[in-house]
Amino acid sequence: MSSPRKALVTGSAGGIGWAIASALAEAGYEVLGVDIRDAPSGSSFEQEVLDLSDPEAISEFTARHAKVDVLVNNAAVLVDRPLSETTLDDMQRLFEINMRAPVLLTRALLGGMRQGNWGRIINISSVGARTGGMSDTSVYNMTKAAIASFTRFTARHEARFGITSNAIAPGGILTRMSEHLSPDQVAAFVAHIPVGRMAEPEEVAGAAVFLASDGARFVNGVTMDVNGGMIMV
Repeated sequence: MSSPRKALVTGSAGGIGWAIASALAEAGYEVLGVDIRDAPSGSSFEQEVLDLSDPEAISEFTARHAKVDVLVNNAAVLVDRPLSETTLDDMQRLFEINMRAPVLLTRALLGGMRQGNWGRIINISSVGARTGGMSDTSVYNMTKAAIASFTRFTARHEARFGITSNAIAPGGILTRMSEHLSPDQVAAFVAHIPVGRMAEPEEVAGAAVFLASDGARFVNGVTMDVNGGMIMV
């Protein structure tokens, strides 16, 4: 019997990351989560604390975990304030976590995927990458558009090694990251969602499990919208 495929999920201590890590574990993957915080007790996967803003910490981590079959770049930070009030420190933090960390992890783990001639890279983008955002999240949205572009780059250049790369663009998901929205902003979101409600993180996790599966082996370079029909492209 072959050993289970290994999945690494960043930002796994809560929200979408926890839901994805839990769903992959339930689907039979050997899951390792990483986050700046501990995962809730009783989680169905292992987790290490890792500061993704620290390139040296990422390098040390990937040296110990060089063989990963499924990489889910989910971890992100959000800054919600007017562009005129967004500081250089805000921008640096957004770039480090939302853009640089996924690139460093992908670069470090591609070698193991190539050796096995099989891999799945799943990057979590955002509906804001398409809309520009409904609140003051300008630089965050820019980073999420960038990760969708990076997804297409790896999809084009790594597919010949049996590695597919896809992104998921969630919108209207009930997580800590949506807590900054006012009731009026939530109502504005829901008013534009044909399904007529916000979503649970588990509804994003289902898309990730599919993209990680053999059933998605011919799906490559896609940004999959999980937004209840708010944006249709």
